[in-house]
Amino acid sequence: MSQRIQEYLLASASHGREVLRAGPFTVTISGHDPNVYINYAIPDAGADPTADDVKALVDAFRSRDRQPRLEYLPGLAPAVEPALVAAGFVVADRLPLMERPPGVEIDQPAPEGVEFVPPVSDDDLLAMVSAQHEAFGEPAPSAAHVAAARDKAAAGHIQLLVRDTTSGEPVGGGVAVAVRDGISEVAGIAVRPKYERRGIGGTLTLHLTRAAHAAGATLVFLTPAGDAQERVYSRVGYRRTDSVLFLSKE
Repeated sequence: MSQRIQEYLLASASHGREVLRAGPFTVTISGHDPNVYINYAIPDAGADPTADDVKALVDAFRSRDRQPRLEYLPGLAPAVEPALVAAGFVVADRLPLMERPPGVEIDQPAPEGVEFVPPVSDDDLLAMVSAQHEAFGEPAPSAAHVAAARDKAAAGHIQLLVRDTTSGEPVGGGVAVAVRDGISEVAGIAVRPKYERRGIGGTLTLHLTRAAHAAGATLVFLTPAGDAQERVYSRVGYRRTDSVLFLSKE
């Protein structure tokens, strides 16, 4: 199962980005956004990188003004972490990977005063991305971010905007990445700080998960950012099955 997920992660990361090979690594680079979360490499299964491979990896990022960074399932390439740490990389994070199989029916009470709608117009997309950027502490989005969200929708990503039914202002948003080989990832779950602790994040996750299953996914997974998020996802049926390692170099 882990191999299937890593292959899916590679296919998803490669979409809409420049893709380079550096030794046993596939490097994916966003041309419009330096955000580290959308610029990273994934090693081949069983990779055992040499010093030259690591240098080629770093050069691939530096030549494009991006921070060298990896996201991968470490059990599939156990030799990568010690080789990169020896070369100055540090473990930025080690997060659980959680899965929710079809047929797990757990209801989440619908929060009052908000609605969950697919973003249709560019204004909707801007509202969703703006809420996500605020929740994640990122700068206000640009037109390029809206265009990227539009492209993701065209590619089959399932996006949801959470909106205040009284004021109409954006509350949050998230995405279920396009189903490939029966797999989808729920990601970017975000709720603006003023709307937190109302069950919105859990309900948003549940809606996106069900939409991914309806689109043909037999496996839906996500990676919580911390213990609080893991508890939220556990309440809607997700269970920890593996881990994802994040390595980076300043």
